[in-house]
Amino acid sequence: MAKVRPKKHPPTIDMTAMTDVAFLLLTFFIMTATFKSQEAAEIDTPSSISSIKVPDSDIMMISIGNKGEVFFGVDAQPDRVAMLENIATSKGLTFTDAQKKKFSNQASFGFPLAQLKGWLDLAGPEMGTVKQPGIPTDSTGVSELADWVYAARQANPKLRIAIKGDNSAKFPTFKNVLANLQSQNINRFNLITDAEEPPAGWKVD
Repeated sequence: MAKVRPKKHPPTIDMTAMTDVAFLLLTFFIMTATFKSQEAAEIDTPSSISSIKVPDSDIMMISIGNKGEVFFGVDAQPDRVAMLENIATSKGLTFTDAQKKKFSNQASFGFPLAQLKGWLDLAGPEMGTVKQPGIPTDSTGVSELADWVYAARQANPKLRIAIKGDNSAKFPTFKNVLANLQSQNINRFNLITDAEEPPAGWKVD
């Protein structure tokens, strides 16, 4: 009598649990991610060899465009609002809650104070299409850039300064930026550059 062999079924894997975990992880990363704000201008930085990295938080950024425009910003939204309120108090200006909200979403900006409120009154998409002329600076160090630096340090005394200059920017603009920092007794800052591959045999001092 022939043996009765049981019918073989191909093995199956239940993917339900793995799918649930994948969606939970995706939801977690979406909810906790910090979206990068659009910067006022594209800066093409020069390259250099350096092992020093700019910190990820408590940063005050001064950017210099290829035509000498100066842009300014801080990394944390609460610091941006506090900075705007400080500059408003010192200059006798007022900003609405809606204007403060828009300002808090800007990674950097480059408008004279006289034009800032008009820019903040524009619709969100329209704000990004306006060419920013830059924050006024001069060689004496007594300019609006110095006012913003002071207001930012009042908002957060722990802020560290980083300067990001375009590869085509002229030295006089950089010199004016330094004069504004020195007027606030600031002589230490980070220069942001693109990382360059070190030559063979190069060692960190």
